[in-house]
Amino acid sequence: MGTILLIVLASVLYVAMLTTVSFSAGGGEAGMGEALVSFFFTVALWIVLALLAGAAAIMGEVPRRIVVISAVLVPLAGMTTFVALDMCSRHIKWAVVGPVLLPLLVTAYAAVARFAKLRAAFPGNGFNITVWSAVASLSLVLLLAAM
Repeated sequence: MGTILLIVLASVLYVAMLTTVSFSAGGGEAGMGEALVSFFFTVALWIVLALLAGAAAIMGEVPRRIVVISAVLVPLAGMTTFVALDMCSRHIKWAVVGPVLLPLLVTAYAAVARFAKLRAAFPGNGFNITVWSAVASLSLVLLLAAM
């Protein structure tokens, strides 16, 4: 039940974060207010996603190497989301793929790791490898593009 509640909370924060994506670098107090709202929703979302991935690692049937990989890539994906949101505000519209996809990938990993019926639908480690490869690749592309 706790995992489901975390997924619901992450979903609400995900939608809230996406509503704060701005494609203009407006200045002044209004721009600063929008940036703070975006910051708080994004921080809250990634805290919940880290808890979700942690619960999946503890309660699910996940190989130890996948747990280590997720412990490295979840914070990286969170940082990448902040970078991508900043890129969006600088009129780099394609960067929105980061905030859209990264939380979904982490949630998908956690759901498959945590629920036996989903694990049965994705036998082996192929799903985990695919998800974490996508997270690493997308993060790397966005971080390199931001330089």
